[in-house]
Amino acid sequence: MLGADDGAGICGFLWPTCSRLVPCNSSDNSCLQFNTICVEHPQCDDRPLCYPVTMMKENICPPMINKMNLKWKLDFSIVAGGNGHGNDLNQVTTARGIYIDDDKQTIYITQYNSDRIVGWKFGEESGEIVAGGNGQGDEIDQLNNPSDVTVDKKNDLLIICDQGNERVVQWSRQNQIDPKVIIPKIKCNGVTIDNNGNIYVSEGETHSVIRLKQGETKATTVAGGNGHGYEPNQLNNPAYIFVDEQYSIYVSDHEYGRVTK
Repeated sequence: MLGADDGAGICGFLWPTCSRLVPCNSSDNSCLQFNTICVEHPQCDDRPLCYPVTMMKENICPPMINKMNLKWKLDFSIVAGGNGHGNDLNQVTTARGIYIDDDKQTIYITQYNSDRIVGWKFGEESGEIVAGGNGQGDEIDQLNNPSDVTVDKKNDLLIICDQGNERVVQWSRQNQIDPKVIIPKIKCNGVTIDNNGNIYVSEGETHSVIRLKQGETKATTVAGGNGHGYEPNQLNNPAYIFVDEQYSIYVSDHEYGRVTK
């Protein structure tokens, strides 16, 4: 918020289109329009813009952080890979989505160009192939540029966005036998699962997130699906997704550089 001594900002909805926002007075960053405030809004314009106060919503703000006490943790550890690019099992290349299973102390990594999912146990020096790894192709035991993975713990299954084959598949974590296509003909980007076993998939072509309820065969749209755009009911090539315990869906709206809920 321009003019504030403490560098404070505002939290507000991104519903107003950029064309509706008027530049602030250049001499003193004031706004002549009633009930507006001057803010930086780089998504719309390099100049400060007058933003409607009615679109501000304080309760969606994250908690304020005391910058004086903020410290960066300098130490870190490599938990997978770190041995250069390659296809050896002690290497990670073109990693996309990951899933961390604390119960099994394992991180699952989608290796996009290697057409496989690798499971890497905490503390180990190499991983093991848990899905794919049979060359690029569209056979049931093959993957083609997988982009994301999640785990159905109840049924002990890997759920994989097989992006190049335009499908979502499941693989057993026990023996890799009898992989199965669960959602065909979908240009998926990301996949996740909620506590009830319902599967959510982000789809680039329809700019939507769909949900496949456990035990059902037909998915329904739960976010987007209204063409690509910047309005509250639109997405533009959604990528990775997350569902919290209240079943709210968080979507990384790739082309618009935002995360929506």
